[in-house]
Amino acid sequence: MKEHGSVLVVDDNVDLLNSLSSILRKSGYQVDVAEDGLTAVDKSKKHSFDVILMDVVMPGMDGLEAFRKIRQINPGAKVILMSAYYDDEAMQEVLNEGAHEAVCKPFDVAWLMDMIKKIVSNPPILIVDDDPDFCRTMARLFETEGYRVHTAGSGEEALRIAKQRACQVAFVDVKLPLMDGLETFLRLKELNPGIVAVMVTAYRDEVQDIIQKALAAAATACLYKPFDPSEAVGLVNRVSHRIPTTEVSK
Repeated sequence: MKEHGSVLVVDDNVDLLNSLSSILRKSGYQVDVAEDGLTAVDKSKKHSFDVILMDVVMPGMDGLEAFRKIRQINPGAKVILMSAYYDDEAMQEVLNEGAHEAVCKPFDVAWLMDMIKKIVSNPPILIVDDDPDFCRTMARLFETEGYRVHTAGSGEEALRIAKQRACQVAFVDVKLPLMDGLETFLRLKELNPGIVAVMVTAYRDEVQDIIQKALAAAATACLYKPFDPSEAVGLVNRVSHRIPTTEVSK
């Protein structure tokens, strides 16, 4: 069966853990599990999951602390918190911090599956930049538009993510440590020949040769920092509707 996305299920209730995992796998998702928050954080360091289902009340590191640590690792992480002891104030606080949803146990499994399907339905976006603030800003921008987002601080990290996730769109900074943006783009393209890559740079004149090489290799466009966020959203929206675009930001 074709896998539709990856889900990490975190719960110290082994029966619920096994039940949810089985349902998700039968629906075509790649599934990993953790019985506590610390294990969930460790797994999130090694793998960027499309969705994380996180129990709140667990021994050791609880779900709220694990959620916050995972968001530090991956600002674009989509975390659905689950709890039989629903605290409106605490849940609203984590929703304000970026949790995707908070649900009360017992919940309607069909409703949960529909929510997961909606989360993974849009094409994943990969943001590659060694500026953490830029990555966070871009992640929030596209998450608000309903897209899944993965962030990488280097070309090497971007390739590790791309080998695990079929990212369809990538924003790649031209100046990256070790592996530069051009090499990163070309290697991403080897992994996924259909990837739509947008080069990003704050150095308009200094890197023109690299930009032209990227465009000649079928990069879709180049955006010059600082750029209007709506320009980036517009590019992705056109791509997601299969409208070709080749312009370069002026």
